[in-house]
Parts: sequence; C-alpha cells; structure tokens
Amino acid sequence: RSLTETQLQSLPSLPASEEGFQPMPSITIRPPDDQHLPTANTCISRLYVPLYSSKQILKQKLLLAIKTKNFGFV
Repeated sequence: RSLTETQLQSLPSLPASEEGFQPMPSITIRPPDDQHLPTANTCISRLYVPLYSSKQILKQKLLLAIKTKNFGFV
C-alpha cells in the first residue's frame, strides 16, 4: 500500500442513510485521460477514475485530489 493512513482517511466520505445502510463503494474506470483528476459521487458511493497511463500518474492525481479536496460531483 503506497498511501498513508492520513491520505486514505482524506478520501471522500461515504454517506449512510437514516437506516444506517451504506451502499457498497465502487470505482468506475473512465476513458484514458492523464489530464483530469478523479471525481466522486458520494451520494451513491462511487469514485470515477480515468484510466491513467501509469501507476505514478494515478497516485499523483489521487493525492492532488485529496490535497485540494477537489473530487466534486459528476
């Protein structure tokens, strides 16, 4: 694992309903794109990640999104 515990805790939080049900988190892979950050739809516990050309770019983009809190909504 290459992310620290603090970095993992900074990922978008996933909601729970009034009944305490929390949808199973999922990741949707987007078309190849090294320019854009990942996005998230926290209402349905989904993370959208472009297909990056390398693991290094994936890590850089995830860390930048965490740092800037720029996951946004899609």
